Amino acid sequence: MKFKKTLLRLISVVCACVALIFCGCDGVTINGEEYYFCDGFSVTYIDVGEGDATLIRLPDGKTMLIDCGEKDKENMKSLRAYLSHYCKDGLDYLMITHPDSDHVGNAADVIKEYDVKTAFLPDIRYPEAFNEYYAFYSIVGEKGTEVVISALYKGVTGEDYFMILLSPNPTGTTDSSYTALNDSEEPTAKERNNVSPIVYLEYKGIRFVFTGDADISQENVALNNVELGFINVFLDDGRSVDLDNIDFLKVGHHGSEDSTGERFLTALSPKNAVISVGANNRYGHPNTATLSRIYENAPDCKVLRTDISGNITVAVDNDGKVTTVTSAGEEN
Repeated sequence: MKFKKTLLRLISVVCACVALIFCGCDGVTINGEEYYFCDGFSVTYIDVGEGDATLIRLPDGKTMLIDCGEKDKENMKSLRAYLSHYCKDGLDYLMITHPDSDHVGNAADVIKEYDVKTAFLPDIRYPEAFNEYYAFYSIVGEKGTEVVISALYKGVTGEDYFMILLSPNPTGTTDSSYTALNDSEEPTAKERNNVSPIVYLEYKGIRFVFTGDADISQENVALNNVELGFINVFLDDGRSVDLDNIDFLKVGHHGSEDSTGERFLTALSPKNAVISVGANNRYGHPNTATLSRIYENAPDCKVLRTDISGNITVAVDNDGKVTTVTSAGEEN
């Protein structure tokens, strides 16, 4: 029986390796950790514990890092493994969703080590009020990085892909989360979290949504912006945002109860939900109510978690075929 189990495990590993070869992904061991690097388009949800960091390699070779995780040597080691492979000539885009340390903690080190051409940043009136964010923000000015304020309609486009922000609404407009943050003498966690943009990315018909720590109210803002037709009027070349049956949803706020609401899930009906979360964290993430909402509103959705699977990489080839591989050895 033991031999049979070992043989089956070996066959599984071999099959996974063959599939990875065909999708252009290679497994590499760095400092005892397994990392997968893929040719062409890929999205990697990097395991940074109780935090967020997502590296996107676009089909034209450009790269975007969304958030940098909590400042920590192990987290930075993981970031460095991917950045050193994909970003030898620097990062094309760095997006910091909001000023909390579990998203911006390593950003100062990242911009010191890797040239960043463009930074998508929240519209914060007093950046010095947030220590970790200000440490990074100060270097942005010194390095001459172009700054784009994250807001509705901003984005990045290429021949076979486009990325567009569905929220937050710009400062001075209706339902702008920037107003609450900048008018508060001591911004609450909710006010900080809600400047996180909700981002739509599409390549070869495969669609991703990234959420930072935005809560249900900002999910509704994004849905309203799409449903009212504001987004598609802005897009050209016949492109449009299609939120139905999203392929990969990055679950908001590490799976907390105040994010990933029923309306959002019903609209997106995600095929896969990725939760960036630390093992045995003190917040109880992911919340059981959130997991229940996912299963009830998207019953066929596969949930992937960094605390269980480690780094999670999604590769899409030129024909739109999707391969998902994790540092735990899972592949589909």
